[in-house]
This record gives sequence, structure tokens and C-alpha cells, in this order.
Amino acid sequence: MCLCFTVNAQFHIIPQPLRLTPKPGTFTLKNNMVIGIDADNKATAIYLQSYLAKNYNLHLKVRIKPTAAAIYLLLDSNRTKGDYFLNISRSSIKITGNSNGIFYGIQSLIQLLPQDGAAPFRLAACEIVDEPRFQWRGLSLDVSRHFFTVDEVKKYIDVMAHYKLNVFHWHLTDDEGWRIQIDKYPLLTDVGSKISFYEKQGKFRKLDNLIDGGRDGFYTKADIREVLKYAKERFVTVLPEIEMPGHSEAAIFAYPWLGCKDSTGAKHRVRMLDPGDSTFTFMQNVLTEVIDLFPNQYIHIGGDEAEVVDWLKSPVAVALMKKEGLTRPEQVQSYFIKRIEKFLLSKNKKLVGWDEILQGGLAESATVMSWEGEAGGIAAAKMHHPVVMTPLPYMYFDAPQANESLEPIGWNPPVPWQMVYNYEPQSKQLSTGDAKYIMGVQGNIWAEKVPNLKHLEYMVYPRALAVAELGWTAKENKDIGRFADKLNMQYGLFKLWGLNARLPNIENMADVYTNHDHYSFVLNYPLKGAQVRYSINGKMPDSTAAAAGFPLKIDEALTDTLKLSAYTTWLLGHQHILQREMVKHVVVDADDSIGNLQPGLNFSLYKTKEVSYRKLDTIAPAAAGILSFPQPLVAAPAGSPLFNWVKVNGFIKIDTEDDYQLTTGFEESPLLFLGNAKVMDRERNRYVEPQKALLHLKKGYYAIRGYYLADDTNSTQNLLQLQTVGGKVLDPGAYLYHM
Repeated sequence: MCLCFTVNAQFHIIPQPLRLTPKPGTFTLKNNMVIGIDADNKATAIYLQSYLAKNYNLHLKVRIKPTAAAIYLLLDSNRTKGDYFLNISRSSIKITGNSNGIFYGIQSLIQLLPQDGAAPFRLAACEIVDEPRFQWRGLSLDVSRHFFTVDEVKKYIDVMAHYKLNVFHWHLTDDEGWRIQIDKYPLLTDVGSKISFYEKQGKFRKLDNLIDGGRDGFYTKADIREVLKYAKERFVTVLPEIEMPGHSEAAIFAYPWLGCKDSTGAKHRVRMLDPGDSTFTFMQNVLTEVIDLFPNQYIHIGGDEAEVVDWLKSPVAVALMKKEGLTRPEQVQSYFIKRIEKFLLSKNKKLVGWDEILQGGLAESATVMSWEGEAGGIAAAKMHHPVVMTPLPYMYFDAPQANESLEPIGWNPPVPWQMVYNYEPQSKQLSTGDAKYIMGVQGNIWAEKVPNLKHLEYMVYPRALAVAELGWTAKENKDIGRFADKLNMQYGLFKLWGLNARLPNIENMADVYTNHDHYSFVLNYPLKGAQVRYSINGKMPDSTAAAAGFPLKIDEALTDTLKLSAYTTWLLGHQHILQREMVKHVVVDADDSIGNLQPGLNFSLYKTKEVSYRKLDTIAPAAAGILSFPQPLVAAPAGSPLFNWVKVNGFIKIDTEDDYQLTTGFEESPLLFLGNAKVMDRERNRYVEPQKALLHLKKGYYAIRGYYLADDTNSTQNLLQLQTVGGKVLDPGAYLYHM
């Protein structure tokens, strides 16, 4: 039985190809067919052969330049950037490209195969011309807070490769663990990889930032080589990260002389390396062994969250500042990074660091990963340094994917896949020339709250698929609605691969404000075979409650508030998700005696430190006028710590009595009132806590007022949208008025 609905006749490839043209007919793949190859791409053919045998019990033969074949993998030396051509006809399948292009074509082919593993294996005929938008399409893995085994890392790389992600950023060292064997300094792994053990012995600080006290372990050099070989076969580059000068507590625990000394004699947690010659000798020796292992041209040296003020009490650092004429500790960070950069250049390697390496002066050849937001990446690109965009909040997958109270514990506010998908790496603040320095994008996962592989997969997927499409698909080809359909189609593959991706939400479940006395709605779900357990009294049901299938109709009288709680399971309850919906009864009244109105809404703009909209009426506005729609008012950045508050007011004019739906396009919701009734709550992410007002409106005028913060995020989003329940979207110029 197929577990997912069919969308677009099988063409549900992620990331979206550059051009896909359906053709008439199908091709049927059968046992003992031949994969025809050139002499130099046998390894890729064996990869496809092994995949089909493992997942479909379908056994094909690999032949070099056969007279006839079912699948042709043809090398084309003119293709150099991972682009490929895939043609499925009634008689054969042909994939043309360079080595990695052929591999990417195979991944598209894999997504066109039946997901349930049952014969016959019919593929819809089509022609695909495809190429990547960015050359850096990354995903990180923090193995320092919780260690992941070689087999677990291999599976992580496998799924990356299926979605054409090509940079595996391996975060190998941090405060909570050193995970890579260094022959010259055996205590790094003998001691530094066993932080959890030493914490339990009372010899290390309490690991209260970790969900379960951590998971010890390290990779031998043989392990590293095994992973590198595996990644190379899947055209994934491995980027090692060795943290410095901060986040070095595990190394300092193993070799205390590395740590920043305090001339006052104070005892405190030491995470910073002392910037002396012995430390640089140590780091150069470590990096030499790392470089000998990793063929990648880049080495990541961290550089983030360095507690540089510690250096002001360090005799070594103070002496260095005096010697070099440095006046601020940030300049010591720059000195440290530049000295490491010089060493890496001597080994023909390039330095990558987090955006804090901009502080005090950026190393000349450095590549910047912008994580604190976009500002560092934008600044570096304007300086013509290569940049990988990986900013909070969009690219941080240790954040929950939905309402924090219903999801596993994580850092930061929720980041659903829609936020990831909507992110644009080439900021509009960059000129066309500067934007060329954006090498690509990367999703990050930090493992403080991620204790095992199943949990890791839950946090990373499906969000990583949004990164894949963001990094590969041409900007003009992105379509969030189409992507949502394709995403739901991936769950058959996730099942095939044993991937514990987070389940999708129940469709259209949102907080509702309504003036109806009765509320009737249908719960739908995109995956077949899912079940739901629910209650309407606000209490969350669990696996012991009675289960119902989808679609599920709920029909209830409404006098005040209905609190729907849902517990959805799929595949025999191996995973569940929790959702809540509040349906609140409101009263809205029309005024049919208002006249002399003009199109648009009144607005007042306030530049203030106030965080509450309630205090705006006590402040003189910086500007006022008439707001035309559909775009909201966009104010120039006020500059920290000021906010750009906007207040709007006016009327909604209804010509025909009917049922209407009012929604907002803002990612962070505005606060809206119709008369005295609140119909939209503020600061709710529309993907995490969606809202709508379902109202029966009589002919007349309804007073509307609202408040929001104008910023870059909502500058291209619609403040509100009114439509009939039948789905017809109304023109705001025809119903928004002011006095």
C-alpha cells in the first residue's frame, strides 16, 4: 500500500530541478537489467546498483560500454558544476553529467521510484535539465556535546546526499568533548573525550547544559578515514572544525597549561586558550595532523563566543597586547586568528570561521560563516570575502519545529521548515557584485539537547530538505506550496530509509476567532494511515485514548471557548506529534451610518523604546499618513534600542452579507481588533501558531485597528487578507477605508 498521496504524477523531486518536462509513457525497471557506464564512473554505478538491491531487492548488472542497457550513466567533460541531464523514455534511462552531476541525477531518479518497494517499478517518462544555484549546500553535526558513532555519521551523510547537500560540517571539538584522535597529544582523547565520565566522578563541572549528561567517545584516525571515504563516494565534502580560541574547555581539561591564566588568582571556568607561543605550537601540531587526514581545502577554526575579556587578566595576553600595540581584547582575537590563518596558508589550506572573526579585523583569506544573523555575512561579502549564510534563527535546527510546549526541548524560539524555506541567502542589502560572494547556505544542529540518532533525525528532518532546495533550486523556481506537497511525498522514502523525520502537522489547524454560535470543521492529514486522538476540553490525550482516522469532522456548539488538543500518530505509533487549537467566540457589530470615507487606513509611526503597544497613545508619532495596500508600511530601521511601531485604524466595508475569513501574511502576527473584539493576537509565528478569524459579517462598516513592528521580515508580507469562505480573495482597495 502506498503511504502517501500522489502529487504531480510522481514528479516530487526535492530540490526542485531547474527544468522538468513530463513525457508520455513509462519505463519499467526489472531484475537483471544492465547499467551501462564509461570506464571512469564505475563507483557511482555500483552505488546505484547497491541502493536498488538494498531497498527494492532489484538486482541490476553493471557493464562498461555495453551494446544496450536499461540505464546509461554517461560522463560529459563539458559539465563541471554538478549539472546533469536526465531522460526517462519508454525504452531507457539516461543520465549525463560529470562525476558529481551523474550522482545528483541518480538522486533525482531515486525520488521517482515507487516508495513502497513493491513491483512493478514504473517510472513516469520525463526530461530533466538541472544545475545547482550555490556550490556550498551544507549541514553540520555537533558530535562534541553528544557523540555519534561512525555508522550514525554515515547514515547522516547518506540522507544529505539524497537531497544533494554536499558539505558535511563536522564539529569535532568543544567544551564538552574532544572527538578526534591526535597522536602527539593522546590526552585529548584519553581525557578530553570522556568529559561525561569525569563529570560523574565529580572532577569536571556539572554538565547541566546537556539533556542527559552527555555521551562520550571519539574517532580514531581509521574512523575518520572511513567516514571520509564514504562521504567522497557520495560527493560530500567533509569540513572539520577545531574550535579556538574559545569553546576549548575539553582541551584545557586534558592539558591545563593551555588555559587562560588569571593574574588575580580567581578560580572560574576556563574555556579560553592563552595566546602564548606554547598554545600556538600546540594548535599548529593539532592542525598538522588534521590537515594530513582531511583533503578538504577548508579548515574551520570556530572563533565564536570567545570570552575575550578573560585575556585582560592574563599576563600572557596583556604582554602580547603591549608588544603588538593592541588596545582591545577583540584585537587579540584577530591576532590569534590571523596567526592560525598564516599557518593554514603555509599548508595550502583556507580558514573558515564564525562571524565573530570579523571583530578586531578579519583575516585576509578567511571565509565567514554568518550565524549571529545576516549582519556579519553581509559585512564580509561587502569586503569581498567568501560567505556561507547560516544565520539564526532560520538555519538553527536545535530550535523546536512547532509550539515549544509541545515539542522536545530546544534552544531559541521555534523554527518551522517554512521559515527555513522562505529565507533568502543573498540579502537585498547586497549589490549584484557583492552578492556573488555568498557561496551558499548551511543548516546547523547543536547537540546539547540531542542525545541520540532518532532525536537528531527528528530535529534535522524535514527542515534540512528546505536547506537543500534553498541551496540548489533557482530563486525564481521556488514555490512554497509546491514544496509542501513534495515534502509530504518524502515520508514514504523516510520510511524506506528508517529515518525518524518529524511528522507533518494536521492541515489548517489554527487558533480561530469567530462570531458563529456553532463551529464545524474537518481535520485532514497528508499521510495515509495516520490516526488522531483528540479532546475538546483542553486536556491533551495520549496513546491510551480512542483513535480515529482522517478525515475527522468535529461539530460543536460554541458559547465561549473551545480548546481542541490532538495527538497524531503514524506507522503503528512509532512517532507522534501534539497540536492545540483554540476557538474563541467573539462579538463584532457593524455600523451602517458612516460616510465620507476614503480608501486606505490611517497609520501612525512611532520610534520608541516602548515594548507595549498600550503606551503608544502617550507618545508623539514620528510620522503619520495613509497606508495603501496590499503592502504594509515599511519604516527605515530605527536603530537599537528603538522599535518601529506602527498603529493602523480605519474600517472594513462589507457590501454583501456572507461568511468571511480574515488572516495575516506576517510571519510574526500583528495585533488586530474589529470593534472591541480581538481577532488576531500579536507575536505569533504564523507557521507555529497560525491564526484566522472566521466571521459572519453583515452589510456595513466594521472599525478595525491594529499594531505591528515594521521590519525587514514583514516588509514584503501582507498585513491582512480578507476572503470569502469559498476562497475568493478580495481586493483590499475595495474594502479598506479611513475617515
